[in-house]
Amino acid sequence: MSLLGGNDLKEQQKINELELKINREKQKLDKKLTRQKILLGAFMIEILETNKVDGLAQYTADNLQTFLTRQGDKELMGDVIKNLKAQVNEVRGTKTDN
Repeated sequence: MSLLGGNDLKEQQKINELELKINREKQKLDKKLTRQKILLGAFMIEILETNKVDGLAQYTADNLQTFLTRQGDKELMGDVIKNLKAQVNEVRGTKTDN
């Protein structure tokens, strides 16, 4: 046993264990937040597809493109925006036909 720093190894081991525990908790939190976002997204898709909230599809179609900042995200959501616009136009056509 060394006179100097004999407990350093134990202290470093304790720090490493605590850092590992913190990282596990962060991962749990990240998973929880991701799941919340997925569920909220599924809820919003249901509302948009069934047109349950007047004007929401129009608002989403008009603003989603500018909300997205990454080009890859814009490309990914391009079909969704196009479908929303078609849905809005279809609903408009139905309303004016009545």
